[in-house]
Amino acid sequence: MTINRIVKSAWFILCAMFIASCSLWTSLSPFVRTVSTPSIDEPTPMNNLAGSSPEENATQNDQDLVHLWAENSTLYPLEVYGVAVGAPEDTMGCGSEFLLGYDEPEMEVTINLNYAQALIPQKVNLVFKEMNEGITRVEILNTRTGLGREIFRENLRRSFSRLENQACALRLGLPVEIDFEVNTVIIGFKNLDAAALLDAVELVGSPLIYEEPSVAWRVSLNGKPLSVTVDPLNQVWVSLEPNIIMRYDLEGNLLEELPAISSGKITDMTINNDGDLVLNDEDFGEYIILSKGVEVARGGGDAPTLAVAVEPGKKNIYMLGSLDGLYYLLNYLPNSFEINNPLPLVSTSYTSLAFNSANQLFTIRDQDGFLAEIDENSGLEFYSIPLSAYNQPGVLPKSMAIDKNDNFYVLFSSNPEKAAVKVYDVDGFYFRSFGKLTNQPLSQWPEGHYVNPVDIALSPDSRFAFIIDGEGDTHYLTCLLLQAE
Repeated sequence: MTINRIVKSAWFILCAMFIASCSLWTSLSPFVRTVSTPSIDEPTPMNNLAGSSPEENATQNDQDLVHLWAENSTLYPLEVYGVAVGAPEDTMGCGSEFLLGYDEPEMEVTINLNYAQALIPQKVNLVFKEMNEGITRVEILNTRTGLGREIFRENLRRSFSRLENQACALRLGLPVEIDFEVNTVIIGFKNLDAAALLDAVELVGSPLIYEEPSVAWRVSLNGKPLSVTVDPLNQVWVSLEPNIIMRYDLEGNLLEELPAISSGKITDMTINNDGDLVLNDEDFGEYIILSKGVEVARGGGDAPTLAVAVEPGKKNIYMLGSLDGLYYLLNYLPNSFEINNPLPLVSTSYTSLAFNSANQLFTIRDQDGFLAEIDENSGLEFYSIPLSAYNQPGVLPKSMAIDKNDNFYVLFSSNPEKAAVKVYDVDGFYFRSFGKLTNQPLSQWPEGHYVNPVDIALSPDSRFAFIIDGEGDTHYLTCLLLQAE
């Protein structure tokens, strides 16, 4: 009798422990649906402030994590932009009440939030004005690779945290365990009323670490460099003050030094579809075409110019003009001094011009730190890509190159990370950087470090990158190996 009671008692204890462990596993697993319990718990008090800086919020365990707020967003199906962008303290009040003025759509409301940098996420924090039972799903996505993961469904059990002394009182923290980078958060809502309660979304994680590309070679330059470009034969062309053109092979050997052009100021170069060198003369606003080192065409001359680009598959020459504080896109046919149609540009400062493989024209707005696509027929900007995190000071892009896959390699003379080059994918999402900016130059500085970098170019196969930099009497042309054969 006593033995039976002991066995029965042990059996009941084991069953209770099993049931409790199952309940705990169900409440913690992000992929298990629970219908018998409410989808969202009542909020619990929390002293940590979602609107505080990453340094204030960081603990001993997440000191190395990156905290990002959304750079831009789109609400579908209404295509409303700028919902829940930035940190909670960046705007007055809480939520997006302006959405209540729109007609209610007949389908799910979704907000796609994009971030300046892709991270391997550990958590996604949603900040709300008040309790929100209208969330249908939350997904994370890498737009470059297409990889994604659903991290919340409306019938999953999750707990809000109450934030003290904040206009936005509630935060929903969603832990994430994946091994790939994401740059987009997608949130589904039952209606606009639920979407209007969302104020901000924080992506917390760590960036994927890429190896620095190796320096294949570095050569000294006997003058201040202004521009670098690479022709289809992998010959590297460098322009130096005053109007000297140098030609190197892919191993860094000097092949030729062209005689200095007698007048003007050569500030930019590119290669046309025939493999000829096209020069930009800043002083007279002319383009000069050299074939095998000999001038074969000249044109333009309507305004001082800063940059030149040739449209792939066509012969049109585009120049970035500047006159009386205004900027223009100038379009010429070869051997013509007649401009097709000078197009005024909307911003106050531009640098660099480049086409991608789809014949889309891009430039850099250097003062406010944006990469912009320009309509070559109207001069209007189709869209712009931020080259810095939200509201980040001290960012000065200098030049850019576009690889065979239409990724953007943007060269910086200044940014808080001291990164010489940042790489953005075809959709404008940042995914890696390389090179270090050096602020205190010596007579020489280590390879892979750059002082006042001026220009960047890529080989036609995108295996090599070339950077010119320098100060005083010390200047370099550096060749980096981006991809092994």
